[in-house]
Amino acid sequence: MADESDSGSIHSSFSDQSVDKKSNDQKRFYALYTLYPNRPTSVGHAASVEENEQTEDGNLSLSIAATNLSASAETDLRKCLAQRLSRNSSSFNHGNVLSVGLSLTEDVTSSAACYYCVLENLPSSTHIDAAADRPPSLRKFVVCFISFFDSSLDLFRPDLDSYSSGLVHLLDHEWLLQDCPISGDIHWQLSQLNTGVRGYLEGWHDTVLDYLTRCISCVGTQNVQYLLYTALVDATLQITGASTKEEDDIKRFVNCCTLSPLLEQLQTSDQQKGGIGSSGESWQVQPSVISLTVCEEGATFDLHGIETCQFCRKAADHLTSIDVKNVTKIRDSLESIRLAFIHNLNKLKRYLRQAELDHYALYRAFVFLKKCGCGNLLLRYVKLDASEDTLRVLTALETFLQSKGICFS
Repeated sequence: MADESDSGSIHSSFSDQSVDKKSNDQKRFYALYTLYPNRPTSVGHAASVEENEQTEDGNLSLSIAATNLSASAETDLRKCLAQRLSRNSSSFNHGNVLSVGLSLTEDVTSSAACYYCVLENLPSSTHIDAAADRPPSLRKFVVCFISFFDSSLDLFRPDLDSYSSGLVHLLDHEWLLQDCPISGDIHWQLSQLNTGVRGYLEGWHDTVLDYLTRCISCVGTQNVQYLLYTALVDATLQITGASTKEEDDIKRFVNCCTLSPLLEQLQTSDQQKGGIGSSGESWQVQPSVISLTVCEEGATFDLHGIETCQFCRKAADHLTSIDVKNVTKIRDSLESIRLAFIHNLNKLKRYLRQAELDHYALYRAFVFLKKCGCGNLLLRYVKLDASEDTLRVLTALETFLQSKGICFS
């Protein structure tokens, strides 16, 4: 990998501590609330607000349905959420991340990362009291995932959104409890609160966060470079011998730094331009196949004659030097690896455009390809949306490399 200015190198601290899963789990929590927006205020209603219900400015109410937080921490969280949602509760199924101060004890307040998302679900109309003579309405919930251990949950927001959406089908309502005499709301009870909802909420961190740690443990730190190479070359990964969960963990790890979206964008741009180079051939990045076999002795990769690059090897060294418990830093490093590669690609494109008019820029492109540690990969991608003039420059450069027997690795 090149120096910082060329490749956006990723730096991380080293820690060789083992994972204490129980300790980590004790710092990760959940909370599920029923949300009643636009509830009118009244003296009777204000007097009825207890510890399990919080109103803010009289326009919404949060009632706790399930949580593993302490009573004091849950009260702090509910107050914070009520303030947030009173300003904006119209965005559904897309979560937000904020930092909150929660009381772990009477004397100690600690900062925690909190993801929250407003969900909607339609209760079963077959259990509505016919006397009420009212159609079923969407019920609103607020799901929260809280961590005192992870520095930020924002990196995992898409995963958290998806996991929160998976909760909706468990939020069915079986029977009518009563009509609220003040607000007129129909109150419903969650039929799967103890059989499905709590278990699903408790498993959020295992699904959303811990797959990074499990993946590294499954393939071994010495093999992380092959996962990074798979992502950067947009290869097809064929996995044998792994359980369904292990295979899912590995694919999600690769997806954190995959270049698939960039590749699709470049190929679309190439097709719009006709995709025809000076030789009359369409430039395409041929898909690679990488095989991974998982067994009791460990994981082995078969790249079918392809070698990884220095960029992947150095990036893997940085990544595996991170404390395996620090999943937010691992996730941030994976994103940094992807961005560093894209930075290198853009820099090479700039040199090649300049080389159309400046021969010294072609030399700078050559030097950069030698230093960046991923020259062969960059040459594959840069052709996808190159202009006719740039393709001619590339042809001259590749002819020179072949005559000298130079291959970047």
